[in-house]
Amino acid sequence: MEKLDDFKKKKLLNAVRTGDSAAFNEIYHLYRQKIHGYAYHFTRNHEEAEELTQDAFVKLWENRTKIDAERNFEAFLYTLIKNNFLGALRKKAREKSYQNESIKQEQSFNTIEEQLDVKESKRIAQEAIDCLSPQVKKIYLLSRNEHHTHEEISQLMGISKNTVSNHLKKSLGIMRRYFKTYSPETILSFLLIIFC
Repeated sequence: MEKLDDFKKKKLLNAVRTGDSAAFNEIYHLYRQKIHGYAYHFTRNHEEAEELTQDAFVKLWENRTKIDAERNFEAFLYTLIKNNFLGALRKKAREKSYQNESIKQEQSFNTIEEQLDVKESKRIAQEAIDCLSPQVKKIYLLSRNEHHTHEEISQLMGISKNTVSNHLKKSLGIMRRYFKTYSPETILSFLLIIFC
């Protein structure tokens, strides 16, 4: 930064105070590098430091009527800048906190929604099971709920393994059609319930 004698600096600051944009541009060029360094010290990021530097000079222009050429201008400038930087950091922290809270709420909502979908799918699956004939229903429940093999079901019911297999295919077809009719959007949930 170029050194200015006190008289020239006071004259320049008084001109800025009255709204002289040429004087403001001169102040900008004199202090820009120093302010950018100060901003970088806060952010450790060149883009953010550049943005904060520009914001600081906007604030300086907005507060130009508060400039007192008889007082320490650098102290005034750095107080203005520090407050601006701290405000920006607080805003950034609030935005990050808000983002984190939004993500948590969205995840919570998705979890609740998924639980409701599963609950609804189980209810529809039970309705579909209740529509099966007694023998097909019994074979389905032995297979899916009690986890018996086709061989075990065939021995328990005194029927062939092919009959067990055919009845299971029939039950799954009936249930799939039931889901497509009464809840087409939950067909994926149906498949998960059936195969898990």
